[in-house]
Amino acid sequence: MTVQETICQPEEKAIQLLYIEDDAGLARLLQKQLHRKGGYQVDIAIDGEQGLRQMQQQHYDLAIVDYNLPILNGLQLLRILRDNGIDVPVIILTGVGTEEIAADVMKAGAVDYLIKDADGGYVEEICGAVERVWLARQKQMQQKQLFVKRKLAEKVFDVTEEGIIVTDANNVIEAVNPAFSTITGYSYTEAVGQTPAMLKSGRQDDLFYERMWSSINQRDSWEGEIWNRKKSGDVYPQWLAINVVRDDDGGISEYIGVFTDISRRKEDEKKIWHQANFDPLTDLPNRALLVDRAAESLRRAKRENTSLAIIFIDLDRFKYINDHYGHAAGDGLLIEMGKRISSALRDSDTVIRLSGDEFIVLMPVIQRAADAARVAEKIIAAISEVYLINDNRTYVSASAGVAVYPVDGDSVELLLSHADMAMYKAKESGRNQHLFYNQQMNDEAEKKAVIEQELMQAITENQLVMYFQPVTNLQQNRITHAEALIRWNHPEKGLVMPNDFIPIAEESGLIIQLGEWVIDAVCKQLLAWKDLVDESLQVCLNVSPTQMMHANLDTQLKAAMARFSPPTGSIIIEITENVLIDGPDKIKVKLDAMKAMGLSFFVDDFGTGFSSMRYLKKLPFDGLKIDRSFVSDVDTDNEKAVLVRAMIEMAHNLNLKVVAEGVETEAELAFLRAHACDYAQGYLLGRPMPAEQFLECLQMQQ
Repeated sequence: MTVQETICQPEEKAIQLLYIEDDAGLARLLQKQLHRKGGYQVDIAIDGEQGLRQMQQQHYDLAIVDYNLPILNGLQLLRILRDNGIDVPVIILTGVGTEEIAADVMKAGAVDYLIKDADGGYVEEICGAVERVWLARQKQMQQKQLFVKRKLAEKVFDVTEEGIIVTDANNVIEAVNPAFSTITGYSYTEAVGQTPAMLKSGRQDDLFYERMWSSINQRDSWEGEIWNRKKSGDVYPQWLAINVVRDDDGGISEYIGVFTDISRRKEDEKKIWHQANFDPLTDLPNRALLVDRAAESLRRAKRENTSLAIIFIDLDRFKYINDHYGHAAGDGLLIEMGKRISSALRDSDTVIRLSGDEFIVLMPVIQRAADAARVAEKIIAAISEVYLINDNRTYVSASAGVAVYPVDGDSVELLLSHADMAMYKAKESGRNQHLFYNQQMNDEAEKKAVIEQELMQAITENQLVMYFQPVTNLQQNRITHAEALIRWNHPEKGLVMPNDFIPIAEESGLIIQLGEWVIDAVCKQLLAWKDLVDESLQVCLNVSPTQMMHANLDTQLKAAMARFSPPTGSIIIEITENVLIDGPDKIKVKLDAMKAMGLSFFVDDFGTGFSSMRYLKKLPFDGLKIDRSFVSDVDTDNEKAVLVRAMIEMAHNLNLKVVAEGVETEAELAFLRAHACDYAQGYLLGRPMPAEQFLECLQMQQ
């Protein structure tokens, strides 16, 4: 036997340990090792909440806590123990440690911080720590026994705020102090001669008391939470410590119980738990509680061979409500939406607020997928009802995605992910509806992930290239402008069109990096053409709503213009109408700043989105581009003809230039000329082409 093994085996082996570890296999392994090496009794808890409950209900000599726990990690658990006065020594274990984590847990009160190693050496270190704590506890117990005997003096006995009860070896009450009477309602004379059983509440079963007496008989002490009954009949929680007093011959002379009423502490714990598991705005369960309930529902569904559903809900146009009416109104709407969703559910269902305007519904038991469909329809209908904000009637809608166990996944994470995918597909498909997850969505998500990864490489590995589509001045009958259009020269797929990667760039946030590349490329190309083409050439540069709202857009433009010095006034920024939804005042500040840099602005795809005469007058636009959907067949479609004539006339009245997009026939071009359209763009006049080819077109017309 090694010296270390000898240390791991103190004289008394009934040391009670609690091991909190979410890896069941690892927990059982360490439990066996500690029992074999030290003879320790090791209880196991699978997460921080369960461990906290066990420490509140039973005394442990030491807790061994894995740092990376679900729900409550090791550091959070240490702080809760400290804040709630639960005096259990804690060793923190972690697979990968850092000095910062070590400092945090030791500061929070851990007695040691150990790193799991592959050869199991940390088991020996745990044994050493247990021995140190055990010896300290033994010393503390001896001091406590001496303290009790000394403090049995009348004065201290009378003035302490803790209830004290002294019984003989047969557990008959010999004395109680005034605090006992204050807490329980029983007077001294009513208590003496009785047994502590007079206080039993019935909340604990026989097994609880068996364990308590087992601890008292083996270790001469027990400490933990117990529920007792007052004389009034009220049941309340106590923190009770029972110690054995022995005579000189080693026989039991008294049992001394010292207790406090922890009702307030329990209320505080309840409040802490509520704060950790409920959303502060809507008072709905939050993600932490969802994971717990969903995991329990999933275990039951697997055990009973039933189905469950998760519905992922996202409000449509919530950002507009928030920006238009203010955050207070937005908060009020979220509270109301939570109530409306709840009203559409069955009693067994749970709605949680995930974050922002996202909600999740857990349906723990469904007979068929149609059950989830009916609930989703009721939710969307409830959300779509009119909502009053400052006496203004407004409407919001919702998109929902549904995932069903077992067909759509066998874990909470997978079901949430698939419900999320289905929700986004519902948004893409028109909003205000629900869709069930299917494998095609997963395939599309994987395809998007691949494109996103390859696009990141494309930006850094020079796979992107700019094309330019001619814009013809209809009065001069010559090319005076070009629209810059990005292409992806994929090493395997060849030339990839923007529609195949721009939406993914928008969704992933890569549009900012991609936009910066485009800005640089256009400025660089204008510099290269500076002495080769007419100085009046202007290039239209598309800016997405995401880029427009990004704080660094003006900085990116200014930096690129400083590096490449394109001709003054040669860049036109094209902005879609939908940008105006986010608030014209915000946009105006940005546009004014960029206008001062010599940039011009066109409204792109005019007529297809959010537009207003007031905004066109208020914002510093120089022109607008009529969307191709209005230009196509304008010569034969009378309704389109009326709209296009009105757009041209309105723009000219506002001193705005007009570009007609998507011109493909001579008849369409003739109509536009006849109605004084300023510029035309489309396949009839020139397809998008590489820079070299576009330069040739310019030089030919010169």
